[in-house]
This record gives sequence, structure tokens and C-alpha cells, in this order.
Amino acid sequence: MAASVSERVRIVAHRGASAYAPENTLPSFELAWEMGADAIEGDFQLTVDGHVVCVHDYSIERYTGIDRRVVEMTLSELRALDFGSWKGGEWIGVSIATLEEVLSIVPSGKMLYLEIKSGPEIVPELLKQVAKARIKAEQLVFISFDQAVVTRLKREAPELVVNWLVSLESNDGVISPAPKELLQVLKLTGADGIGVEAIPDISAEFVAAIRGGGWAFHVWTVDQVALARKLAQFGSKSITTNKPDLILRALRRD
Repeated sequence: MAASVSERVRIVAHRGASAYAPENTLPSFELAWEMGADAIEGDFQLTVDGHVVCVHDYSIERYTGIDRRVVEMTLSELRALDFGSWKGGEWIGVSIATLEEVLSIVPSGKMLYLEIKSGPEIVPELLKQVAKARIKAEQLVFISFDQAVVTRLKREAPELVVNWLVSLESNDGVISPAPKELLQVLKLTGADGIGVEAIPDISAEFVAAIRGGGWAFHVWTVDQVALARKLAQFGSKSITTNKPDLILRALRRD
């Protein structure tokens, strides 16, 4: 019998099934579960009154037409706005989700990747909400571009999986930052793994250099079947995609 998708590579729905539904909303996450995703990925920020909400952009203008920053708004102010209709008429009235709500809809055996968009000040409330939830620690992966966030999470909750995110650049096939530089940051922060932008020039040797150092290798955001197949073959632990249905179908045929 062929290995399951989750045994080969974990398929993570980027902001939910965001190619089809309004990103970072409960309907987008529910659609991802219906499609069979192994995990969902959401972005989390702290409001002015100390709540953790699921939203990517620092300003809510793209979603609501109102140019205000999440960090300057209360939860009740955010809840009064429509975060769905920008994606289409069928999503009118969709509300912003709280971390508590997102944690509550993760099924047994599935996972949640939490990208932290705020700074280290969000960590106490994050850990408080996780402790209150019924979800198991092994169902969670915390991710952040902010080295200070990674370091604080690993210091205060070493039992949690925390990955550092980084964008890559390629110049004539030479990728920067180089694996040696990436490994230095991973050691410094105490991160469990790394999530990198899935540029086409990533090689098997590049992935092996990270994995050989003892760290897990993850990629985002991949909507191209050929690239997903290549990165799965190279040993990526997870592939984050806006189209979990497409990538799951492709890899299940392999």
C-alpha cells in the first residue's frame, strides 16, 4: 500500500482554502477541512484590548475598505465589520475570527499552524488561549519571521513546536541566505525548524543542508503541482498552499 499524503508530506491550507474563500476566516478553514487538508495555517495579531484575532494584514483596508490598523482597534470594533464580502457576494457577513474560535474547530488528528504577526508582546495571551483550549500541543506549530517571537516562545513553552520563517532570494541559482546563515539563526533562537519561501531554485542539496543539521524543513506557498512534487521529493515536512484540493490530488496520485 502506498504511503499516505501525511506520511510523505503534510499539506497545509494557507489561511485556509484561501483560493476559494475569504482568507483567515472560519469558512475558509472549514472548507480546507472538507478538502482533506492535514493542517490549516492562520495569521494572528493582538488587538488594542488584548484579544488575539486571525488576520494577515496590519491594516484591515483590503478586507473592509477601512484603513485602520488591527493593533489600534478593539475586538468589538472588528467584529462589527464584514470580513467576507471582499472575496465575493456569497461571503457577505463573515466575521473576523478569534484565536479561541480557530482552536475550537481543529479536528482530532489535524493541525494548526499559527503565524504570529505581532511582536513578543502577544506571547502571554497566545499561551493562555492554548492552555484553555482542548487542543493537544502536538497539533500546533507556531511560526514567525520575528526571531524575538521564536526565541520567547521556545523559552516560555519549550514543549511547543516553533519554526522560524524566512524569505529566500536567488541570484543566478545561488540562494541567499545560505544554509550556513540559516542554521546559525536556528541555533540562536532555539527553533525546531524553518519555513522558507518556495522559490524554484531550491535544490535537494539546500534542503539536505538544513535537515542534516537536525531541523525540519517546510515551504510556503505552493500552488504549482510540479513544484510541490519536487519539494516533497526533496524531503519537505510540509507544503503550504492556497489550493489544498489541487496539491492533495496531485500528491495522492504519486
